[in-house]
Amino acid sequence: MIRWVLALTLSLGGAVLADPPKFSQGGFLFSVMYGPGFWKFDRTLLASQVGDANADLFITDAVTGHTVSLRAGYNIFGHASLGVDFTATGWDITNANRGGAGFITGYVAWHPLELVWLKKQTRPIGLDASTLFGVGYGICGEQRGMDGLVLQWGANVDYFFARYFGAGVFVKGTFMQWDKFYIDYNNRDLPGATIPTPRGAGGSFWTMGIALTFRAGE
Repeated sequence: MIRWVLALTLSLGGAVLADPPKFSQGGFLFSVMYGPGFWKFDRTLLASQVGDANADLFITDAVTGHTVSLRAGYNIFGHASLGVDFTATGWDITNANRGGAGFITGYVAWHPLELVWLKKQTRPIGLDASTLFGVGYGICGEQRGMDGLVLQWGANVDYFFARYFGAGVFVKGTFMQWDKFYIDYNNRDLPGATIPTPRGAGGSFWTMGIALTFRAGE
């Protein structure tokens, strides 16, 4: 049985390993990314709007945790991609009062290597790189919470070892422009449960790690 599975895997792999993708023809991309996530906040800015105790509770809760991202997009002639990126992270997940955060952004990405092989129909190697900018929504919390607008920047380097599959590394920064601080998110419409933060959270969330990309196209 094991020999049969190995033989089938090698057979299928050989069918798509012969040539790198034809990046210049575009195609759909779907990526799964994993790595640690790191928080950074401007405590002085946040405390000036919500008070020292609330700021300390919020910042202390947001700790480094496992982070997973899903990204789906469409590449246009190898030069640019448009799509959606979703990132989720969590901590204290075994506790009843678990915490976490999620971000969803629409993004545009530039793939500069297409300019290097602009006059070639097929690249000599299955290497691709991109940098992206995104805008969307984010939410974070445990004992206290915040949500609102986020801006995002990221970079990827991927090697397509098969026409339809690639692996690589990534780095991504999400910059919080959050304008609401929640004392009690479940009752956020009640007086005193939500504090406006017009100057934002002054924070960022960074994640980096490995990525697997699946490609549909020539």
